[in-house]
Amino acid sequence: MVLKAISAVTWYIKELMGDNDYAKYCAHLAAHHPDAKPPTEKEYWKQRWARESANPGSRCC
Repeated sequence: MVLKAISAVTWYIKELMGDNDYAKYCAHLAAHHPDAKPPTEKEYWKQRWARESANPGSRCC
């Protein structure tokens, strides 16, 4: 029971912080764009941060 709760909290924090985003992106590419070569994780985060900086939208900071 305790391990299940710890696992759930860990999953929630990872989702909140975006730790699983690269894996989700790679799964999306494989499912919807099978011929596309996924970027490395470093390239993915660099592109994502550049896109977020160029289009800040609504955020607190």
